[in-house]
Amino acid sequence: MLRPVLPFAHLLFLLAWLFPAPIGSNCRTRPPFSGYSFISPAILDPELKAAPVFVDFDALQRYYQRKGDPQVQGNIEEWQARFCEVPRFQDIGVLVYESSISDLDQLAAAIRSPSISMPYRLRENTFAEYLLRNKCLETVRYLSFAKQCEPYVIQSDAWKDAPNTARSRMQGLIEDGLQAFRRTKSHYIRLRYAYQLVRLAHYSKQYQQVLDLYDYLMPKTDNDPSIIEYWIMGHRAGALMALGERVEAAYLFSRIFDNCPSKRESAYRSFSIKTDEEWAACLRRCQNDQERAALYAIRARDPKSKLLVEMRHIYSLDPNNTYLQLLLIQEMNRLEKHLLGVSFNDKRRRNEYYYNIPSKDAGQRVIELQRFVSQVIGEGLVEEAGLWRLAEGYLAFLSGNYYDARIAFQHARKAIPRGDFLAEQLRVFELALQISSYQTISDTMENSLAYIRKFDPLYEKYEDFTGFTDDKLYQLYNQYGFKGKAFLFQHRLQELRPNLQPDILDELIEICLDPNRTKLETQLVAQGDSTFLYPLLAMKATYLMNNYQFEAALETMKKMPRVEWDNFGLFYPFIDRVKDCVHCKGWPDNISPLNKGELLERLLELDYAAKATSGNEAAWNYYQVGLALYNMSYFSYSWNAMDYYRSGASLNTAYLQDGDNITPEPRFPYDNREHFDCSQAKYYFERARLATDSLNLAAKATFMAAKCERNEYYVNRWREGAVQTYNNFNILAQNYSETPYFELFIRECQYFRAYVLRE
Repeated sequence: MLRPVLPFAHLLFLLAWLFPAPIGSNCRTRPPFSGYSFISPAILDPELKAAPVFVDFDALQRYYQRKGDPQVQGNIEEWQARFCEVPRFQDIGVLVYESSISDLDQLAAAIRSPSISMPYRLRENTFAEYLLRNKCLETVRYLSFAKQCEPYVIQSDAWKDAPNTARSRMQGLIEDGLQAFRRTKSHYIRLRYAYQLVRLAHYSKQYQQVLDLYDYLMPKTDNDPSIIEYWIMGHRAGALMALGERVEAAYLFSRIFDNCPSKRESAYRSFSIKTDEEWAACLRRCQNDQERAALYAIRARDPKSKLLVEMRHIYSLDPNNTYLQLLLIQEMNRLEKHLLGVSFNDKRRRNEYYYNIPSKDAGQRVIELQRFVSQVIGEGLVEEAGLWRLAEGYLAFLSGNYYDARIAFQHARKAIPRGDFLAEQLRVFELALQISSYQTISDTMENSLAYIRKFDPLYEKYEDFTGFTDDKLYQLYNQYGFKGKAFLFQHRLQELRPNLQPDILDELIEICLDPNRTKLETQLVAQGDSTFLYPLLAMKATYLMNNYQFEAALETMKKMPRVEWDNFGLFYPFIDRVKDCVHCKGWPDNISPLNKGELLERLLELDYAAKATSGNEAAWNYYQVGLALYNMSYFSYSWNAMDYYRSGASLNTAYLQDGDNITPEPRFPYDNREHFDCSQAKYYFERARLATDSLNLAAKATFMAAKCERNEYYVNRWREGAVQTYNNFNILAQNYSETPYFELFIRECQYFRAYVLRE
């Protein structure tokens, strides 16, 4: 069944009421609050004053954009109602807000004389046609007068250059309007004139004149209830405030707040009570409990207000007052920020630092609100108990009492008719409770959650379920030692690459290989129609390579089909370069690059051959292994064969001092671990130099060992007493100065040139 569409201003008020803007801040320095919310605008009865009819905020926002300014909306709606809803809404808007004075004057002339045609711009305008057909000359004359007043009562340049002239002109318009008022027969049009005159006096700051005009004009109108009366009342209240009549002004603003949706927000902003005496006096002016309840509701909107105090006041006046329900939901929404999922919210510390959430009194507040809700339910004075039963369950949930929450939700189900607007909210709360209640890991739990994530329409509809579930399961899996599954609830697999964690890799590989994995595990490791087993194996092989476990790395690569190896990168770390080049592009055309599996096979072949031979052959094999290990380190072009991420900031002394080779990187959960180690490469270069009788090969090996020696100093220069050594430069200068490579090194390497030419 379709729900009735309420005036836009009602919806605008509710959005500001239930979800007020946060305290002003510098958005460039303070991150947004990060939490969860499962309270929907649908929790409110759409028949209530200020209740929305949309379920989700996207639809609500679209509605706002479609409706536009609430005062314009209310004005057009009233014009339409006064003319029996014959003119189209859009046509009224065009005539009232877009037509010119000349258009209106020509329309008036057409009403007086059939020989004069309708203005071209207003042809086919149903409102203009209605006025012409029914000879509504007073209405057209009023609209023309309103157009003359417009420059002085809206933001324009009318006041900019000659304010005294503007005030004089406004007084002239007031005199003209008084004459028009006296000759106008329609009481509704008289009311409209009264509004324009009072408004002119207010904007010209003639506040006593505002009151005098009000006292003179209003008794002379006999009109059905109209929003214009509240618009006039707003200007009267403003004048009273300016003249120091603060209590009377506040009382009038409270009546506007309660009765006029199109002026509700401006009335709230204008309402001002500064002392207890003023508050008591304002209460005494109220004519009935509804007016008193509105006062308490206004006070409740203050950010520093204690909502429960105001709720108790309103409840004592009228248990079924609509403001009471609004305040109940607003306080639930506030407590939701402080208590929902706070034990596993990964942004809790940030929320505490920037927003003081959760506050120290949140626990006491929820207890006090629970007592009040229990009182309301127990006394049985409310006509509709469903919302209160629902609140009883959600507050128990927020306080951590899951047993009582389930019982309360069972009572709520009995109190809420099937198909009622609260039914969906109940299911949402129960789903949040179910997820939050998970305390142990089991196949049953995982299969149930997998079903919820994939098939429950509410899980997708309420977007906070994703973050809520992910954070909860991250905490739970870590608690039970399942770091791999925990990781996937907070991060993408790629985020593991900068600092590979072997325990996480092993756990996830085991899940991928398990034919009896749960449905949730299948969801977590899914990649297309299969799993991300092969990327995991490639990452595990990379980790093992990084730790020089080449045999184990090759065996890991062999767990995937050989045809898959090319999908994980091509490398060729066997190119001699005097100058280190981290971002070299490609390799020579005569070289065929190797995938990771082939590279591992090549390294193992070279290492075996080096150990199985002697002399120059062994030396060449040692040199090739050393060259590959060096080029796969942080300092050379093939670093990505044993790593996934490299940062130029990683050699900053501040990051090196803890000795773990890890650079802080907020984008990655385990930061970034670099492969700085050149000790193994240095070992192979030294073996090559000792094994060969070729001066050229020995010179090359010594020079590469010198680069390893230099890099070791770069990484360890922060240590106390660290001194850069030049042992290999010394060997090179003393033993291989006659080789052509010696001249090449001097020419291409400024460090070596500086060493040789030192005094």
